[in-house]
This record gives sequence, C-alpha cells and structure tokens, in this order.
Amino acid sequence: MYFKSKPPSISLTALTGLPLIEKDDDLGELILACLALNEITIEANDVVAVAQKIVSKAEGRLINLSDVQPSQNAFNIAIQANKDPRLVELILQESNEVIRVSDGVIIVEHRLGHVLANAGVDRSNIESKNNEDVALLLPLNPDESATKIRNHIKENTGINVGVIITDSIGRAWRVGTIGHAIGSAGVKTLMDLRFKAKDLFDRELQVTCIAWADQLAAAASLAMGEANEATPVVVIKGLETPSSEDSIQDLIRPKKEDLFR
Repeated sequence: MYFKSKPPSISLTALTGLPLIEKDDDLGELILACLALNEITIEANDVVAVAQKIVSKAEGRLINLSDVQPSQNAFNIAIQANKDPRLVELILQESNEVIRVSDGVIIVEHRLGHVLANAGVDRSNIESKNNEDVALLLPLNPDESATKIRNHIKENTGINVGVIITDSIGRAWRVGTIGHAIGSAGVKTLMDLRFKAKDLFDRELQVTCIAWADQLAAAASLAMGEANEATPVVVIKGLETPSSEDSIQDLIRPKKEDLFR
C-alpha cells in the first residue's frame, strides 16, 4: 500500500515575498529565500509546487509578438478562431497537432504531449516593457526545470523534496480550469493501485490509477490563486508517499488509447 493506516493530515502554504521573476533568475535560490522569510523549515517528503509562469519567465520563454511572422496556415486558423495570427503562429509552433478550432479557442496536442487549449500560450500576469505585445510559452522541458529546483534545494539543505511544475487547464466535459502538473521531480506521478490494493469489502482493485501529481497540482492551485495573489510557490506537507523518479509523461494517455480523436 502507498498509505499508512493513519489518515494523513496535509497542509498547503503559499509562500509570500517572491519578487517578480525575470529571465535568468535562480528560482531555487529565490524559493529558499522565501522559505526563510516565511519561517518554513523544509522536510523530507515535502512537495514544492511551482507555477509554470515563473518557470517560463526565468527560462526566457517570453516572446515579443512583433518578432512573430504568421504563416498562411496561421492566418487561416486565426479567422476561424478569431485570434491574433501572431498568437496562432506561436500555438502552431508549440504543437504537434491541431485537434479542434472554435471561436476563441484552439485545442492542440502540445509538443510535450498534453492536449490543451492554445498550447499553453498565455498573456496574463506578464509584465510588458514599453507596452509591447508579448506572450509566454510553456517551459521547454518542465521535468528538467523541476529537477533543477529540486537539486538546488538538496544541495543547500541536504533535504530531498519533491517538486512539481503546475499550470491550469480546462477539461473537455467540465466548465472552469483546474491545476495540473506539467513537470515533476522526486514525486510519484501515477499511483497504480491495480492488483496492489483492496477496497473496504476485500475486492482487489483492477482499474484504479490515481493521477497523484495532478491531484497535488490541483490542491496547490487553491493556495496559489489564479489572479493577482502573487503567490506562485506552495509547500505541501504531510504526505507519506515515497520519492520517485517518475515523469509527467507517465500521465499522458497514449494516442492509440484516446477514444475521442
């Protein structure tokens, strides 16, 4: 079993005091400084959830739209979606496949494998110098981004923590967005309980797989907020699950198993 008999008591704490992130900022160092500022002692098995937006900013994924030259395909899709052709071009560049186009939204398979709206290309909570039109892309390799933060914390504290990179995503049959994980390090991403656990009536579980990293991300997003809270890092304490070298790719359903494409 993954859980001890004692029910877990979990806490989520959003860190305050993090400055606005700029390109080449050391997120690991800034997170350590915020932990000290908030008087939080990091412990083994803690999970640090970090919003994708600050990771992308630190990694220089901010794009000036004046530098984007839309293709003819981008112009065509922009008419269908009622979007800026420059944004559509970025969406196409970040995608493996366009799945659906509707007014205001383009559903794609992102180059990282996630199926989501507008390839994660975002313009909210982004500081623009000289009133330039800019957009932010997802990190190139979110698992690698999480590993870098985790390693920095380990090198400076001696503590092994888990790190997840979170983003918000819409769901096909539900209204509203929810936090999900796009990168991880040292965190069990998928809890496969098939033939490993039983229900209350001693029936062996045969289909249950828990999207553990996504559940952590959704919980963390409640503490982070989605608007002007300025709390993009959350520390999750109280988990008793083992550290793991799983990848977020474990959560992506293979295309051959996708019943809706």
